[in-house]
Amino acid sequence: MSEVLDKKKIRKVFRDVQRHLAIAQLIRRFSTNKEDIRKTALKGVDLSDCQNVLELGCAFGAFTEALKNRLHSDATITGIDIIPEYKSFFLEACRRAGYSGHFFSSGIDRIKKIPHDAFDLIICSYALYFFSDMIPEISRILKKDGFFITITHSNADMLEMSAIVKNILKQNNLLGENQSLPIETIFNQFSAENGYVLLLPFFRNIQVIDFKNSLIFQPHEINHFMDYFQFKKSFFLTENEVHHKNIIHQLLRELQDTAMKNNLLTMCKDDRIFICSHPVKSEETK
Repeated sequence: MSEVLDKKKIRKVFRDVQRHLAIAQLIRRFSTNKEDIRKTALKGVDLSDCQNVLELGCAFGAFTEALKNRLHSDATITGIDIIPEYKSFFLEACRRAGYSGHFFSSGIDRIKKIPHDAFDLIICSYALYFFSDMIPEISRILKKDGFFITITHSNADMLEMSAIVKNILKQNNLLGENQSLPIETIFNQFSAENGYVLLLPFFRNIQVIDFKNSLIFQPHEINHFMDYFQFKKSFFLTENEVHHKNIIHQLLRELQDTAMKNNLLTMCKDDRIFICSHPVKSEETK
């Protein structure tokens, strides 16, 4: 049950770019915190000298677009993802931001081939939990005066939904007492709670910014939440459970009952921003 999404499953979730864009808009619509978290992450950080920029797990380039008017005028942004369908969207985001761009769909392992001290700025939002083992490589390819800015979820993200899913799976004898959902396993790899400890050996300076948020749906808006859940269901259910129609029907009924009982449905969407600088180089750890 505690399986982690492999590359094939990640592609399956995210390769429908238009749907991913629609879900991003849905999150903004129903969020209590209307600030753009990526702009919050960049606020107060002087990036005006940054010319070589890398976005990891770039998707359609939302973080890149937030860099508009913040970088050196000759900056180039490189995006890396595992889904080739994002290419045109990412390059368009670079254009809107006012910078030239490159895109590679060869995946995160590409950074192992990048020379030391190659980038002034590396950014990553909602993806580092898929490749937290690459933090040493991120530190290696970041210039000594560069920045690594990453955004991740709290372990409490969608905790209410996780509790409902667990309860229904237990009712159907599909989850043991000590078993975890895929989303819990993923967040254990890099989250608001353990991110500082994982980054600390590789960066001398780490600034932390908490971004409190909730998604709130009225009873008549449950269908919008179900759209969100359908997009993210592989984070909560295994493939066998996803195709178990009874499970999905039970979830819908439980969500509707919760919304009617409380006159709304609330889901935690707390995030944390890490702004890292002064990377520790390998020769300094010898």
